[in-house]
Amino acid sequence: MAKKIAVLITLIYLMICCSYASAQNIEKLILGKVVDHEMQPVASATIQLYSFDQMLVSSATSDSEGKFSMKFSKPGKYFVQVSHIGHETLRSSMFEFSNIDLGILKIAVNENLLESVRVEGKKKNFEVKDGIIVYSVENSISAKDVSVLEALKGAPGVYVENESNISLNGKGGVQVLLDGRQIFLSGKELIDLLKSLPSNNLKSIEIINSPSAKHDASGSAGIINIVTKKQLTTGLNGNVSSTVAYGISPKQLQNIALNYRVNSINVFGNYSHTLGNYNYIYGTNRQQNGKSYDSHTDDVDKRQKMNAQVGMDYYLNDKNTISFLASSNFIFGGGITDTHTEISALPSTSIEESLDATNDYYGQSTARYNFNLNYKFEDSLGRSFTIDADYALFDKWNKNLQSNIYRDNTDIIIQQNYNRTLNDIDIDMKGIKLDYALNLWKGKLETGLKYTHVGSKNSSQFYHVHQDIDSLDNRRSNNFHFDEHTSSAYIDYKRSLGKWSLQGGLRLEHSNSQGSLIDLNGVEGMSDKITRRFTNLFPFLSATRRLNEHQNFSISYSKRIERPAYQDLNPFIYMLDELSFWQGNPFLSPSLTHRLTMLYSLKSSTIITLNYAYTDQFTAKITDTLDTEKIVIISKNLGTQKHLSLALTQNFAPKPWWDITFNGLLYYIHNDVSFDQYRNLNLRQVAGRVSLVQSFHLPYQFKAEITSMYNSKRLSGANTISQPVSQVDVALQKTIFKDKATLRLAVSDIYKGNQSRYTQNFPGFTSSSYGYFESRQVRFSFSYRFSSGVTKAQRTSKSALENESRRIN
Repeated sequence: MAKKIAVLITLIYLMICCSYASAQNIEKLILGKVVDHEMQPVASATIQLYSFDQMLVSSATSDSEGKFSMKFSKPGKYFVQVSHIGHETLRSSMFEFSNIDLGILKIAVNENLLESVRVEGKKKNFEVKDGIIVYSVENSISAKDVSVLEALKGAPGVYVENESNISLNGKGGVQVLLDGRQIFLSGKELIDLLKSLPSNNLKSIEIINSPSAKHDASGSAGIINIVTKKQLTTGLNGNVSSTVAYGISPKQLQNIALNYRVNSINVFGNYSHTLGNYNYIYGTNRQQNGKSYDSHTDDVDKRQKMNAQVGMDYYLNDKNTISFLASSNFIFGGGITDTHTEISALPSTSIEESLDATNDYYGQSTARYNFNLNYKFEDSLGRSFTIDADYALFDKWNKNLQSNIYRDNTDIIIQQNYNRTLNDIDIDMKGIKLDYALNLWKGKLETGLKYTHVGSKNSSQFYHVHQDIDSLDNRRSNNFHFDEHTSSAYIDYKRSLGKWSLQGGLRLEHSNSQGSLIDLNGVEGMSDKITRRFTNLFPFLSATRRLNEHQNFSISYSKRIERPAYQDLNPFIYMLDELSFWQGNPFLSPSLTHRLTMLYSLKSSTIITLNYAYTDQFTAKITDTLDTEKIVIISKNLGTQKHLSLALTQNFAPKPWWDITFNGLLYYIHNDVSFDQYRNLNLRQVAGRVSLVQSFHLPYQFKAEITSMYNSKRLSGANTISQPVSQVDVALQKTIFKDKATLRLAVSDIYKGNQSRYTQNFPGFTSSSYGYFESRQVRFSFSYRFSSGVTKAQRTSKSALENESRRIN
């Protein structure tokens, strides 16, 4: 009996020892979220774990959302201490050895400390965050007091071709977002909007070369996200800036941004306008059907641009937030183009006749409205749920009176034609998007749903103008209605394994659309309908390796799509003169692109990016012949494109007062395209672009900046060969009134080197074109800011219409 009791006691003792040993190996997790007195997240707070005898066990820092986590493995009693500059130290109550969520840890402001501490340091122009290249516009002088379009040109790999197309690393098909939201425009309308927005409201520009599955699949070249500033301090804060500029004609830019934050409410808004004319000079010499057509155009854009935005964030509690945002953009005013064309029979250079054409846009208006309602739930365990509901309107109309006057070689009028066109475009969009995220299996899982509906009504009326009456031309007048429903779902998972970070996702998108071309010949019910249905899967894979504390390498694959802009589907005709015009194509199909991206970064001072993209159903605007003497610019699905690029961004400082940023790009394009069965083109081109930004910190609070750029001969679009261009900008800045006000003087494109020249050729047709878009300007500006209180974290949300809006052309 005693022996059995001894064995039992031994077994119990062994079980206790094993349990204790097992407990020694079990790790427990501590979670929490640090907020300030207004329940706003506090980033980079120091969290320290102490044992009962006040020995330091572990430490961590809070992320941008105020969250932190720590592991510990020894039983006992513990407490957590939270500290952050400008705030009083917070100490938690004691807790036992177990998994614990400390929830919200609120730290109070140390008012005395804030008054005595001033943190100074250089901000980097470029950084890499989770594979995204971030260009800090705030740090550049030359990017101030200009339009967003001009500021965009300073981002690495970004180029604006002929003030009409935005490319990334030498490839077109970029998706442009504004604060992660749609901006309702693409093509020429996108350019107009970016010209009207002031760069002083910009915080940064994000370059996403390989978007994950949670992003919309559009954007074959990647995504450019334009991030605006929001005043992040308590009380009433704001910024006012005024700029005068002169190129060919005077201009005035004004911007006012206000923000009021108190307790759980944050209200913000801004207004800006751009007043003045913009002048363009362009022309083409083409040979077609044995004749030469040499044209020159003076284009004066008299439209004025205004923007307004108002929004509110309401923090229900530490986990729930409701936001509302309303934005609008207005472009209105006239415009006029004067085109003179000299016509001669080849090989002779003597002029047989000439055509003078004037487009008098005596009425033009563009208005866009966007309303976004956002709800977000987020807790300290990593769970979040977001709903975005959007409604958007786009209305554009113009009235144009066109004259076409033909003269013989003795300057005698031989023919006169007058036309009037009335065009109207109405587009409305509705969208809803749901996103859910949680921590799962030591990683993060994100999933979501999205649905959008787009309706477009387009009307074009073409009249022949006579002395007493205008007569409607039914052959050139019609109505085009477009209706599209798009549904999508995605799942994305990211997890770290040692020094590796792995991410994979899949996105499903289904689109159902119908275009109806309604004939105006008076036959009831007569219309042409084009119905399209697409279902596509878009995978995404990414692997990032942390080589050491300062070096990272990543490789990713994604499949992307480029859907036609809504106006490119519209078959209407817009004339420059009777010999050249633009036309839509309702038979366009989406382009599909496979992208492979590799990225290496060293302290964010060195960024190397390698991209390869293969595009099927490659779409581009081409200049094609029509009849015997006319040309038409039209978008078509042409074939395939292969694109390979290598980009380098390098920051360095030769002296403490001298900072240099170098951007270099080398890329190769192979277009295997076909205009029709008789015209097949196989074009290859290697091109490069370099830019150098030098910043000088001078005495007496002066700062200077010199920006230089060179772009080599290159292939763009389908078969356009552009000649080299270059540009040099200089800027000088001085702060006054205790750094609250700033004076800036800048001169862009000093020697007018940014003048485009390009050629287009195929059997039976050659053309040589040029263009200048008033790139040389002198600007002088004054800005004043007022702020008080403690800086908060900025809150952003993504629109449910971020993809659809960019297709408005």
